[in-house]
Formats: sequence, structure tokens, C-alpha cells
Amino acid sequence: MERRQLILMRHATAGGSRGRDHDRTLTLRGLDEARRVGVRLRSKGPFPERVLCSSATRCRETWQAVAAGLGATAVGAPIVEFQDRLYGSTPSTLADAIAEVTEERVLLVLAHNPGISQLAFELGRGHAENEVRLRKGFVPATIACYEVEGPWSLLSAATARLTRCEGPPSEA
Repeated sequence: MERRQLILMRHATAGGSRGRDHDRTLTLRGLDEARRVGVRLRSKGPFPERVLCSSATRCRETWQAVAAGLGATAVGAPIVEFQDRLYGSTPSTLADAIAEVTEERVLLVLAHNPGISQLAFELGRGHAENEVRLRKGFVPATIACYEVEGPWSLLSAATARLTRCEGPPSEA
């Protein structure tokens, strides 16, 4: 059976609301957090082949900074889809978006709390150690990485195994 890798990520630190929530931007700290996540993924892996990203400004900016840290333009850029349905999404909406992916074996999903942390927790169910780590939720710029057995359409706690869960990297 084919093994896949899933990275779930919450957007980096955003500023306060000065209008529509969808239009909130990252703080300077948030931009740096996201870039450092990209650097960490470049050194530890995995490198995403496809990115499903909320259309919200803070998620778009998070992806741009992660991509810069990854050096994504230098080594080949992943396919990126900005999706309105990932803004304020539920775990089931996120899972539906993931299930539609057919080709790529390494997928990054960049979205918002509470949906992204709830999906991470659901995928870690049944493993006490993982549940303890994931129950805390996701601070901004947190990632959870999973190995997934089989196609994306069968993603569940039974097919996913948490390999790491990390908050934003500390300043270098």
C-alpha cells in the first residue's frame, strides 16, 4: 500500500481585526514564524508536493513565508490551491478537501483553528500519547505531520500515524 505524508498547519500569528476577519494580516512575528517553519521543513522534511490553503490573507501570507523558508522557488514549487471553503472550516470540510487530492503523496493543509487542530486530534485518536500532545490545540504556526497508509480518500485515525507535532520554531 502506498504511504503518504500529511502536514496540518495553523496560520502564523496574525494582527488584530481592523475590518473583515478574512483580511487580517500576519504580524512581523508571524511572518518570521512562518519562514522558520519553512526552514525546518526544508531541513527535516517533508517537502510538500501540493498545498491546500485557506483563502484568508493570513493563510496566504503564511504560505508565502513558509515557501520562502523552504526555498520552494529554488527546488521546484508545489501546486498551491487557495480555497474559500477552508476559511472557518470544520474537520469534515478539511477532510473532504484532502480526499479530493488524487496524485500527490505529500500534502500540506494550511488553515485555521478550531478546525485544523480538531482534525489533527481526530487523526490522533486511539493513541494516548498523541491525544495528550494534540489536545493542547495549535498555537499559531504549529504543524502536525502524519504518515498515511493508502489514498487520501481513506484518511482516518486508522490510516494516519502522527510522526511529529511542533509549535513554531524558536528564533535562530
